[in-house]
Amino acid sequence: MTMLRIDPGPVTVVTLDRPPANALTGEVLAEFTALLGRLATPAVRAVVVTGSGRCFSAGLDLHDVFDADDAGFAAFTERFDAALAAFFAFPKPVVAAVNGHAIAGGAVLAAGADFRLMADGEGRAGLTEIQVGIPFPTSALEIVRFACAGPHLPELLYLGNTYRPADACARRLVDEVVPAADLLPRARALAEELGAREPAAFAATKRALRADALAAWSRSPRP
Repeated sequence: MTMLRIDPGPVTVVTLDRPPANALTGEVLAEFTALLGRLATPAVRAVVVTGSGRCFSAGLDLHDVFDADDAGFAAFTERFDAALAAFFAFPKPVVAAVNGHAIAGGAVLAAGADFRLMADGEGRAGLTEIQVGIPFPTSALEIVRFACAGPHLPELLYLGNTYRPADACARRLVDEVVPAADLLPRARALAEELGAREPAAFAATKRALRADALAAWSRSPRP
């Protein structure tokens, strides 16, 4: 059963649809990686990623993390790294439309986008891995270091708090807070604007901008 809803077009909208919290299982991550490969077609100029219900994504499915044997955990880690690598290096414009809670791996996923818009309201964003005793994987760390660089980064990683939209924006977890009703239209419009740029020029600029993070990632030892 698919856990991603696709609204195809030049601006393709990908909706995480795994109620109630859009948790990232190994199956979701594998489906997401495969989808990014299909979206490489020239017909797609840009991508919007959002979530269903009250969550963008509450992060990794902890059953996949804590209940797996060694082989299962290794397989999950491979899927997680593959999905993040494909997303972070995806050459087309990507806008995250954070419709609600973006917690732990959900916040990391949003951080992989080029721009992150968050709906004003009760949703919270934060990197809570340390609170549940999960060391931050290098793949996630390099994405967060790139997207959230600045004086608040130690606070985000060491304390593991969650923040309402305005505070999340102040800490660079998201780039802009918009009224909930305007979230998808604003995300689509921004994606369309970015997608109007010459594709090769955009891809080269994005690749250069993220080169240091990708190089640090490739040098890091795998678990």
